[in-house]
Amino acid sequence: MFKRFLVFGLVLFGCAFSPLGSSEVIPAGGGRVQHVVIVWLKDHGSPAARQQYIENSRRLGKLPMVLHYHVGTVLTGDRAVVDSSYDVGVVATFENDEALRDYLAHPEHRRVIDESLKPLVDKAVVYDFKESN
Repeated sequence: MFKRFLVFGLVLFGCAFSPLGSSEVIPAGGGRVQHVVIVWLKDHGSPAARQQYIENSRRLGKLPMVLHYHVGTVLTGDRAVVDSSYDVGVVATFENDEALRDYLAHPEHRRVIDESLKPLVDKAVVYDFKESN
């Protein structure tokens, strides 16, 4: 049950970073893919470590198959269903699952992950989902 609330919260997190009033239309037959990454840093709670992760991560948003890329820090709150234990969240949008696979296999993605992000990370959880019509 908690996992459902967590996933719902992550979806809302992604939507909160989308441009308001967007008139984008999801293509018929299915949808775009959302790649959600939740990160706990080795230096948990450190504003400097969070900023370093964010700056390094933004390079991934420039890869050609990425439609939208949002990265930010945890928004703490007092609602029991919200997990505020992490440091940084990322939501990347792709046209389809093939584009996500291309992104994950891209040499620059591997390089940024291995050289710039993994050294900062204690734990990461990834949720990938396809939007439905």
